[in-house]
Amino acid sequence: MANKTQLATVGEQQAAVVINNQFIDGLTKQLEEKCKYGLSFPKDYNLSNALMGAYLVLKETKDKNNKPVLESCTSTSIANSLMNMATLGLSVQKKQGYFVSYAGQCQFQRSYFGNITIARRYGMKDIHAEIIYQGDKFKYHIEDGNKILDSHEQDFMNIDNDKILGAYAVVLMEDGTKHLEVMNIKQIKQAWLQGYGYKENGNGTHQKFTDQMAKKTVVNRALKQIINTHGDVFVQEADNDTETVSRDDAFAADVAYEIEQNANKEEFIPEPMAIEEQPKQPTVAEVVQSAEKEPVPAAVVEPEIPDFMKQEEM
Repeated sequence: MANKTQLATVGEQQAAVVINNQFIDGLTKQLEEKCKYGLSFPKDYNLSNALMGAYLVLKETKDKNNKPVLESCTSTSIANSLMNMATLGLSVQKKQGYFVSYAGQCQFQRSYFGNITIARRYGMKDIHAEIIYQGDKFKYHIEDGNKILDSHEQDFMNIDNDKILGAYAVVLMEDGTKHLEVMNIKQIKQAWLQGYGYKENGNGTHQKFTDQMAKKTVVNRALKQIINTHGDVFVQEADNDTETVSRDDAFAADVAYEIEQNANKEEFIPEPMAIEEQPKQPTVAEVVQSAEKEPVPAAVVEPEIPDFMKQEEM
């Protein structure tokens, strides 16, 4: 019996591998078809390996209810998330992106390292960011729609995470051109609210390392601008599909999805807690039924009459 069970398990695993390979092969063919219309991949990018590696990561990824996303998310959204990752030429195994799920949908989102990778392909040579504190002298102007940094004077004594006014990033391109991105602290915190790790009154990474997180935020915005400016139509389309979902929108979508999933069920019965079975104890149903019944008066028990007091029937 054990051998049969073992053989069945091995057979199921082999069948799953075949299905996975067919799924990945199908995605690979669709992407290769797009190459006929202008889609291209980096020279060192192995499409099949990237897709298979991402699928393995997906198998270990779980949603907020600790359920595998391959079970909780639609197959269409899973396929689209893999397609978007590949179209951008990124790899989740290299920490260039990650998968998230909400309302039964799977989405690929670029990481900070993914943004850096894409921007370098489009000619970015270097990028650096700085914090603007209270007391700093910061000036820039706008020329032909482009922000140009004039000067930034900073005193050492101004450096204080509680006195951050904003941050900026300067991108240097291979052709010598520069791109400036500026954000005030209100814009930065608004961007943080779009993620899942930030609590405004919390004590997390954003509060402990406010300056570093602010730099990361403005750098990400600058990199996105590079991607939108230089990316082809396929990359821009995939980039738009990998936008971070706001925390409020994701929460609302999750609630709506769960309501929809339970709408057609005749009755919702929570799973009972596992308890040790006690002999001669009433079940939960019996207790409920008993509680719903009207109380019945106790039967009156008449005292037994002694034999000598009984009269013979006439």
